[in-house]
Amino acid sequence: MLEDLVNIFKDNASIFFDTGCIVNGALLKLQDIEKMGFNEFSLQAQMYMPKKFYKYFPNKDFKTDDDSLINYSIQALENNTVYMQSPSNFDDIYDSDIFVDYVEYERLRLIDYCHRCELNINENLSTSEIGNIFLKAIYDSFLINENYEHIFTKSADTEIERLENQLFCLSLSHEMQRTNDLGIGVKSVLSKEYLNLVKDLKNKLRVSCFATTPYSQLMWGGMYADCHKGFCLEYTVLRNENTYKDILYNLFPMIYCKKRSNITASLVAMRGKNSSMKDLWNIYFHGALRKSIDWVFQNEWRLLLPLGNHCNDYNIKFFPITKVFLGNRMDINQCERIIDICNRKGIPYVGVRKSQDKFEMQECEVNSLEEIRQLI
Repeated sequence: MLEDLVNIFKDNASIFFDTGCIVNGALLKLQDIEKMGFNEFSLQAQMYMPKKFYKYFPNKDFKTDDDSLINYSIQALENNTVYMQSPSNFDDIYDSDIFVDYVEYERLRLIDYCHRCELNINENLSTSEIGNIFLKAIYDSFLINENYEHIFTKSADTEIERLENQLFCLSLSHEMQRTNDLGIGVKSVLSKEYLNLVKDLKNKLRVSCFATTPYSQLMWGGMYADCHKGFCLEYTVLRNENTYKDILYNLFPMIYCKKRSNITASLVAMRGKNSSMKDLWNIYFHGALRKSIDWVFQNEWRLLLPLGNHCNDYNIKFFPITKVFLGNRMDINQCERIIDICNRKGIPYVGVRKSQDKFEMQECEVNSLEEIRQLI
């Protein structure tokens, strides 16, 4: 009987998560979120943004390139900064990984390149047929010019398109020296172009992640807080201070769902053009702000900044730290170190311990060194 109920739940959950999502703890239709666009989603984020955010830190030393040690957790506490990380370094292999189908990408790019050669293409033709038309145009151009620099006869609409055309010609020339086979050369150029696109999409943004509770066992127990040996910082959102305006309008809740959308066509349509806010939102929505439902326990919010909008070291000032939560397995010396910083900066601190009658963490006051030792 219980097994039947579990199976029924799984079936219904599967149906829901094919069309639904969870955003900031609310069950919503994925289609409704998609229709919002950047402005509406941003407005909703502002309306339902928590009053406080939390970030878990492992409080560990790391070796730098010159073999010196640095503790980024202490640095964040001392400077009240957050580090803008590349999504490529996150633990979720799907993080910011936008679904781009290579077969579709190859076909659409061949059509686009044919248009740049001023060829009238019947788009109902097969990819192979379109490819052969493009190869003939390249071959004819080479016979006339004795190089690959004049393949595209249509004037570029943008500087980006002009540079793309130039890069294609240079890449093809390089591939022909390597393979001396036009078909293989074009295919290799398109393949590398595709791989660079996927890589660039994942590295187009810098991200800093925040939780909405300081009591998550999974966050304390995992690598985020080094199995309770680290600490958690509380940040209080200041909505009405101009100092934090850019931060406020670049914070968004994650969209947890099961479905990954194929946006190959829209990404190809962006090639050669100046990016708009709509294009950026497409990358936000289908990449940096979408995660598997498996991670819903985090109820994560993200600070997103396009590459280029950051300090040189990727550390930026965040909302003020208003409390520090000490992990209950923290080394005594490290614990004293954190408390010294808190006292110097006038930041309140508390311990985090196990509840006696529930499977949950709860805070407790720490007034003496003896109390600290009891937490460990």
